[in-house]
Amino acid sequence: MKFVYSLTKDEEKKLNRIIRNGSTHRTRQRAHAIMLSAKKYSIDNIAVIFDVHRDTVSRWIDVWTEKGIHGLYDAPKPGRPRIKSNNTNYKNGVSSSFS
Repeated sequence: MKFVYSLTKDEEKKLNRIIRNGSTHRTRQRAHAIMLSAKKYSIDNIAVIFDVHRDTVSRWIDVWTEKGIHGLYDAPKPGRPRIKSNNTNYKNGVSSSFS
């Protein structure tokens, strides 16, 4: 069975902080899964808790083992960043405005 090695107090503290205040749901979910694995929850049990495939949980554990805290965060996505705007322009030229 694959589990996360014993966590240090500092790692536990950082994971708990991420679980409560992480910037994205995915980051919080991964941190929580690592905590559960350190408490000897099986990969299958963690997969059921988070409604993901067991291979996903296994990959989270592998990335944690390789990269630690930094592995919890998503890598930057390729391509142009999204442009944030109050009005969204569509291909047909209609903009959304709810004034």
